[in-house]
Amino acid sequence: MHQDRFYLSDTPETQEIWLDGGEAHHILHVKRAKPGTKITLFDGKGFEYQARVTEILRDKVKLFIEQSRAVDRESPVDITIAFSIPKGKHAPFLIQKCAELGVQTLIPIFCKRSVVDIRDTAGEKIERWKKIVIETSKQCKRNYITRIENIISFADLVKNAHHFDLPLIACIEPYAKTLKSLVHDYPSAKKIVCMIGPEGGFTENEIGAAKEANCMPVVIGNSTLRVETAAIAISSMLLYAYSETTTTFS
Repeated sequence: MHQDRFYLSDTPETQEIWLDGGEAHHILHVKRAKPGTKITLFDGKGFEYQARVTEILRDKVKLFIEQSRAVDRESPVDITIAFSIPKGKHAPFLIQKCAELGVQTLIPIFCKRSVVDIRDTAGEKIERWKKIVIETSKQCKRNYITRIENIISFADLVKNAHHFDLPLIACIEPYAKTLKSLVHDYPSAKKIVCMIGPEGGFTENEIGAAKEANCMPVVIGNSTLRVETAAIAISSMLLYAYSETTTTFS
């Protein structure tokens, strides 16, 4: 039977806990839970809890945890998407869908041709995005929360490319390889980053710097894609290619 899911920001240390804030408001005033109502909690660290409402106050709810268990629905491959922020509502859409797919980390980057610059207001923006990934995990039954890093420059991102088994930079240059060929060449990659540029694309200097850092230029398809489309497409392709149950792209 379906049970509503709610997020615990801290792993519970006892069976009886009080929950307040936004999640308590959702339980009490949206779902209109009563004593005895059963719900599912998750802590964003891989644990899921079956709980029962035992007491209700105006702005908080007391829960009794009946069962806890580790539930891992994550992909075996750790995917990071580093993206130049698109305009308007497209950034929240990108974040929601990448979190829904199972991307583990999102890194907003500032490039030469970036149109949106949030460097002076990044904290407020990222806090709103973190709320999106929490709501997404609640809906899609992930027990982990997609991490959203602070915005960094493209140059700083490239300096850290060596931390990944397979660092990719999406572009439409004629020498860029297909994802199919790169997966074939790196079948055991477990930690992958893909850099998605702004609407005008990466500059030649940025692509050159990425290549010097051993990033692999990759072409996603025959069309020039929007930032959010490219992020969702490459995430889906990588998750499918490196899933344990398929041999596609081999």
